[in-house]
Amino acid sequence: SVLETGHDILFFWVARMVMMSLTLTGKLPFKTILLHAMVRDKYGRKMAKSLGNVIDPLEVINGASLTQLLDKLKSGNVDPKEVEKAGIAQKEDFPNGIPECGADALRYGLIAYTQQARNMNLDVARVV
Repeated sequence: SVLETGHDILFFWVARMVMMSLTLTGKLPFKTILLHAMVRDKYGRKMAKSLGNVIDPLEVINGASLTQLLDKLKSGNVDPKEVEKAGIAQKEDFPNGIPECGADALRYGLIAYTQQARNMNLDVARVV
């Protein structure tokens, strides 16, 4: 059994899962932990739904208009102050929306980013 996660929650969450599992079952919940790079926005901030700076991979694969991006942002569970900031950033970053790129372009773009060590500052404009 494998757990795949980012290094940022290793001691915060993963250690708790191990301790709880050992306490309740006497067994480890997983044998292997695969750590991946932290995905951050192009400014180095951790991508988080609460900040409104995440990009849905399907939007890169299938494309999305600016209106669709803004509507999704407004309908999400984001603090109103962050909605305003994220909306301004989306208008600057994607004035015409995100063009349809397909799955292969997204995979290639993400592979190119894996050369960065612990953090991956994802600029969707580099992928599209």
